[in-house]
Amino acid sequence: MHLVRYLYNKTIDYGVESDGEVIPSKEIGRKLGKEMPPTLDDLVKLPLVDYVLRLEDKTFQRSILLKDVRLLKPITDPPKIICLGKNYAEHIAETGFEPPKEPVIFMKPRTALNGPYSDVIVPDDYVKEVDYEGEIAFILKSGGRRMNEKTVKESILGYLVFNDVTARDLQRRDGQWVRGKSIDGFAPIGPWIDTSIGFDELGITTLVNGRRRQHASSHQMIFKPWDILMILSKGMTMEPGDLIATGTPSGVGGFSNPPRLLNHGDIVEIEVWGVGKLRNKIIFESKLEKH
Repeated sequence: MHLVRYLYNKTIDYGVESDGEVIPSKEIGRKLGKEMPPTLDDLVKLPLVDYVLRLEDKTFQRSILLKDVRLLKPITDPPKIICLGKNYAEHIAETGFEPPKEPVIFMKPRTALNGPYSDVIVPDDYVKEVDYEGEIAFILKSGGRRMNEKTVKESILGYLVFNDVTARDLQRRDGQWVRGKSIDGFAPIGPWIDTSIGFDELGITTLVNGRRRQHASSHQMIFKPWDILMILSKGMTMEPGDLIATGTPSGVGGFSNPPRLLNHGDIVEIEVWGVGKLRNKIIFESKLEKH
């Protein structure tokens, strides 16, 4: 099952996608006999989401063909966007760092979130070196502190695709990562939240202009989702709606030899196997009038 947020007939709504059909939120509410919250952000934070997940085999009176909607970023206002660095051994090797003993984390602001098919607008008077980082992300439906193996696995609502777009020049100048990863629109996510696939089935592939740059399996991660949550929740309260990106594998452009950074007009496609694909065009702001 996929939880989606979408545009249809000039109206933004959310619902469930299955087999090429989208069930709108009001139809879900009618079937459940419950009033649905106004947004998908609200739904993922409520126990009601578990009732929605059990609707997969139900019949509905109204649906919309998937091809007739425009998919948007599934969530817009997560309590936290937690990102990992150095979580694949081959990526660590290409950067020259040592493998970490604990998760290396940083945060992105919600203003960085972007849609699965939206352009990534680069303020190229401010940022000169733009890079992609294809990642597997997950979202929580429950949280807490000092989570254990049972509670962390029950807390994961589903998986989605994440591009941790990065300004390498800002990252290098600052000596830490937040500013270079916090530019507006530098976190395309989607195309939906997949609530049925298992972590062991996941892998990731990144293409730039149709050419493969990254390719890895979830088995290659140093810290799996449950490791991340159990370690971080020792001191940080995890909340329903938190979005966690699990780090990028090897093949990023900035650490290639020679570097292969993104240019105006480049198309970045990131696919998480069995979940879905992002497709975003890189647009330099100075060239918008010519675009």
